[in-house]
Amino acid sequence: MVGKGRRVPGRIRLGDSKRNDRGCLILHGLGGGPYELEPLIGSIEKAGFRVAAPTLPGHDGPGPGMPASAWSEWAAAAESAFDQLVPDSADVSVLGFSTGGTLALRLASRRPVSRLVLIAPFLEIRHAGLLPVRPIRYLRHVARLIPSLPRRGPAVRDPEARRRAAAADRFRTFSLRAAASALELIEEVRPILPTIQTPALILQGIRDSVVEPRGAEFVLETLGARQKRLVLLPNSDHLVALDLDRDAVEREVLSFLLGD
Repeated sequence: MVGKGRRVPGRIRLGDSKRNDRGCLILHGLGGGPYELEPLIGSIEKAGFRVAAPTLPGHDGPGPGMPASAWSEWAAAAESAFDQLVPDSADVSVLGFSTGGTLALRLASRRPVSRLVLIAPFLEIRHAGLLPVRPIRYLRHVARLIPSLPRRGPAVRDPEARRRAAAADRFRTFSLRAAASALELIEEVRPILPTIQTPALILQGIRDSVVEPRGAEFVLETLGARQKRLVLLPNSDHLVALDLDRDAVEREVLSFLLGD
C-alpha cells in the first residue's frame, strides 16, 4: 500500500463514541486547505464520524509563496490518511473538493471507499473549451518560465465568507507547477471513471468561476456507480461549502453520508 504508516499533517478527530465506526476522509482543493470545507467538517464530526482532514503536501508551508508540489505526493498522502482511518472505522467515506475531488475518485479506484462526495470536482478549467489548445499542453512549459502567479481572491460570493477564507489563506501566490500537475491528475482519472462503482453524490455551483461546471455532469454520466446524483447549487461560486448555498450543501452531504 502506498504511503501506509506515514503520518499526514492535519487532524483526525473522534465523533460520538456510539457512532465512530464510521469514518470520513476529507480532501481540500489545490492551493487551499481544510478551511475551504468548514463548517461542513464540523457538522460531519457532530454527526458521529471519525474525521481525517489532512493538509496535503505543498499546502502546509508558512507562505506567502505557495510551494510547488505534485499529484503523486497528494495521492500518497490521501491513501495514507485513508489507511489510518480504516482500523477504527469499518465504513469509510471520502469527501473531496475541487482537486480533492479528483483525488477522491482515484482513491476510490484503489481503496474500499464506502461513499464518495465530490464537491465542484476539478475535471476542466473554467472556459478552457474556448482556448485553441488544451491547457495541459502549454501549462507545463509556462510553469518552467513562470513558476507562480499572484493569487486571486477566494471564489465565494458571500462577502463575509470571502473575508474569512481570505484570512485563513496563507498563500499570496499560486504555483503553476502544481496546477500543471493537477491537470496531469485529471488525465490519470478520466479513463478510470467507468470502473468506479462507489455510490456518489456530486455538488456543483452553477456560478463556479474556477472549474468548468460541465465537469460535474461528465462525472455523473461517466461514473460506473449505479447510485449517483448531481445537485446543482444556483447561488454559489467555487467554494460551495462556504457560499450562499452552504446550508443546502450540509443537508445533502449529511443525508448521503448517513444513508438517509
